[in-house]
Amino acid sequence: MKKTTQKGVCLLLLLGSMLGYSQESPEAKKALLTARLQLIEGSSYYNPTAALATYQQQAAAGNAEAMNGLGLLYSKGIGVAVDEQQGINWLEKAAENGYAKAWYNLGLLYKEGVGATQNQEKAIVCFEKAAKGGYDTAWNTWGGMVMKGKGTAQNYPLAISIFQQGADKGNAACLYSLGYLHYKGFGFPQDYAKAIELFELAAEKRNPVAMYMLGLCYRNGYGVAIDTEKAKYWLNKSAALGFKDSEKELADPEPENANPNQEKTVSITIPEVISITETVAPETFKKVKQAPITANISGNYTGYLLRYDWSGQNIISKTPLQIDLQQDGKQLAGEWREIEGDTAVFTAKIQDDAIVFHDSKIKRTEHFYKGSLNTYEFKEAKLQLLQTEESLYLVGNLQLFNIRERENEKPMYLILEKKQAQTTVTVASEILSKVVVYPNPFSSSFELSFDLTESTNVTASVHSLSGQMLFTTQWNNLNPGAQNKTISLNAPSGYYLLHLTYGTEVKTSILIKK
Repeated sequence: MKKTTQKGVCLLLLLGSMLGYSQESPEAKKALLTARLQLIEGSSYYNPTAALATYQQQAAAGNAEAMNGLGLLYSKGIGVAVDEQQGINWLEKAAENGYAKAWYNLGLLYKEGVGATQNQEKAIVCFEKAAKGGYDTAWNTWGGMVMKGKGTAQNYPLAISIFQQGADKGNAACLYSLGYLHYKGFGFPQDYAKAIELFELAAEKRNPVAMYMLGLCYRNGYGVAIDTEKAKYWLNKSAALGFKDSEKELADPEPENANPNQEKTVSITIPEVISITETVAPETFKKVKQAPITANISGNYTGYLLRYDWSGQNIISKTPLQIDLQQDGKQLAGEWREIEGDTAVFTAKIQDDAIVFHDSKIKRTEHFYKGSLNTYEFKEAKLQLLQTEESLYLVGNLQLFNIRERENEKPMYLILEKKQAQTTVTVASEILSKVVVYPNPFSSSFELSFDLTESTNVTASVHSLSGQMLFTTQWNNLNPGAQNKTISLNAPSGYYLLHLTYGTEVKTSILIKK
């Protein structure tokens, strides 16, 4: 016999009957079993035309399981031309006749847009009906959509309730999902120990993702003492069941928590810090309460972004930063530059309790995205100003949102020092310096001034925050000394970037158009 394809097996799982489905006679069960075997591509039984005929005959006789199978054959074009509406009609008939898995299959079609226009709202309704109708696999799918905010508002308490109902019925995926929420602290207080308990229960039921998470816990010391052998044991078991992330973790020579503060990381409650007094990197995460920002914080800053594990007990990464800020009342705009990383432009509004970002994104990489970039949205920052004898600091928390996973990123801590005025020696070493834009904000045009230390060509360009160039001009062979130019910009109100390019160097300023 030829090797059974994965596609064939997946189809069998979707077509397969629920245990003890009462409407089936022994003859119908036998006929549908034969038909399912005839759908295994590559097997000696393979005969999709005969399978289709059996499903049509049984469906016409009122067999709800056959209606479900016929709906899938039409929607996927197996043994017959693709007919999306016919597929949906038969799945709906099967569901209305009490076959709960048909609600689940219909939900999958709406969720993925296979055989139907993608509709997350309809999908989540179908998964709920499937779960409540007795198809237990649907509990985790339904809960997962609520957890991620797909087809409905994100709601962790409701997701927890759904997962718990599925877990009470012995659903391994729901046990894993509850563990996941404890692991990251979504809807629950962050708790590695409780997460491990749930991962172990799910792993006993051969859930490969739970095995993977146990491997991560043992490798990094999350809730248990670091144990490389146990980590390999669970990662290998998960990989053997086909979970690709386990293979990647096994191939990575370094764990996420490469420099742990302790052998066993224990989750603790992190209190809110009312007043920051230090500018050094804290070994454990500090949850900062924002102090009202009354001074203008415009300027150039350098510093670090510290990223912690979910418990906040270990520093996972330390990223050098350069940030340019420009404040106009309560509005804030800036450019975020990660040394040896991505650059992003952001806009935000200063509120009493937080700095809230607006439509600002950055691409970053980390342990679980090695070799690729993942997009994050700036969500909010909670900062305090700290004035020392030498410098002004912005210190506090940054919250990013993982767009791919539709969830908040790990705890982060910012330490930014405002650059002081450059010395005469430093300024003299630059060809182009002392860039001034006035007025800013501007209505239709602005005055641009800068100094040159030698004759050079300078290109000025204005870009939207998404990178689209809106204006460009070049001045050739400018003489050394002070330069004054007028630039008009016909564009909507908002924030823009002004780039001054000379040789291989670029100076960037933020423009605000009224």
